[in-house]
Amino acid sequence: MQAVRESYADIGLMRERGLSWAEISDVLAKLGVTARDNQPISPVTLRSAFFLVGNEGRDGGADGEDVGGTTPRETLDAVHRAALAAGQPADNEDAVHAPDPAEPDMVDGATDGPPETAVPEPELPPVPEPDPVPEPASAEPTSPSDEPAPVPEPSPVQAPIPQAENSRAPVPHVSTSQDSTTNRLWKGDRMLGTIFVLNDRGGVGKTLLSHHLMATAMLEGLQLKVVEYEVNERLNRLFGPEVVEHRRITQDFMNMMGSGDGFYEFWDQIGPELQRGGRLFDFGGNISQWFFNWAEVSGFDYYVGEGERLTFMVPVTVDLASLSTGMNTLERIATIAPKAKRVLVENGFSGPFSQLDDSQYARRKAEMVEREGVEVISMAPCTAPAWARLTGHRIDEVAQMTREDLVKLGMTPPVASRSLIIIHEWLRTMRQALSPYLRDAFNQSASPAAKTGARQGAL
Repeated sequence: MQAVRESYADIGLMRERGLSWAEISDVLAKLGVTARDNQPISPVTLRSAFFLVGNEGRDGGADGEDVGGTTPRETLDAVHRAALAAGQPADNEDAVHAPDPAEPDMVDGATDGPPETAVPEPELPPVPEPDPVPEPASAEPTSPSDEPAPVPEPSPVQAPIPQAENSRAPVPHVSTSQDSTTNRLWKGDRMLGTIFVLNDRGGVGKTLLSHHLMATAMLEGLQLKVVEYEVNERLNRLFGPEVVEHRRITQDFMNMMGSGDGFYEFWDQIGPELQRGGRLFDFGGNISQWFFNWAEVSGFDYYVGEGERLTFMVPVTVDLASLSTGMNTLERIATIAPKAKRVLVENGFSGPFSQLDDSQYARRKAEMVEREGVEVISMAPCTAPAWARLTGHRIDEVAQMTREDLVKLGMTPPVASRSLIIIHEWLRTMRQALSPYLRDAFNQSASPAAKTGARQGAL
């Protein structure tokens, strides 16, 4: 536990850069960080100890302090360099640029190096029998003022300066605004947002909503990575694997869910992704419940704090089962991320929501909007005659189609013209509704404590 506590920030950096717990265990074992019996720390034990140390930090414990540490400083420095090198070949050069042999010299003082070159010169004139001259070797710059050699020596002092900065790098809490060696700056003050589209009920428009979000982001020049948790590729097949990563959820995986560390390991990869932000997660039916199970036991707040930079979009239809699961999902979101933005998306594909004005759903929705800050937007169906022929086309491409493009798909010019008017109006309405959430999530923003300074720095 003590070794994990001392290397906590570096282990978090390795996780952020994509290393699994097994790979981190191997790296630590090679660098001499092992269990009490000198055996490698098992991945399960390492993960548990990591989250326990994180809880200590939030409870006011001595997070990351080196006082009373049992791991040698050289080993901790090696772990830190390994964390910087994980997935970052450019950082390797920086680590090699600061040679280890120079570090012991820097401990004694930054000016010890250059004066030593001047020591042989004062020892040459011992013949004039000035005994005091060799003794104050450190004070030589004042006595031998007639010798020009030591005078230009202050210029080499610039060389140890970057080494002095590197010597402080292993201390995780001394990090500048450009330092990416810790996870702290990603939890609010620099973290890009993340959008989730989820509802355990199928057929409510989750894929269509994600499709609209992706098209709006592309049309507005916002870059985001999309991760699709589904049995079948949908967005992945439409946009390609370079845009959408598909993480298959098979029936065997569904049967295995519920127990075992392998299940949690599958979801652990989402933690560092939440820290980096800039992602859209599309959860298929019956997927979000397992995500919530993982978040409740795996230190979700370590990655996202109270969820200030998370946006959860829950589409529903007028179907009663859809409404029930949607409202339950909104309530469960508040338990894992109380400050996350919750958006109820009313999909009018199955009928207008005006028929539910006097229902229990309408009363509960009004209460959540008024007291809990839940936001509501509408996703109307497309009524264009040509919409059925556009199945399988990307919405961002449809937005740029002309009448001639629709005629090539087999429509007459009058039908193509009417369809374009309806389609463009439909897409414009959805873009206006979704654009604020995308810009809020995928633009870097400062935390409340750092907003003033960040704005002044930008000015």
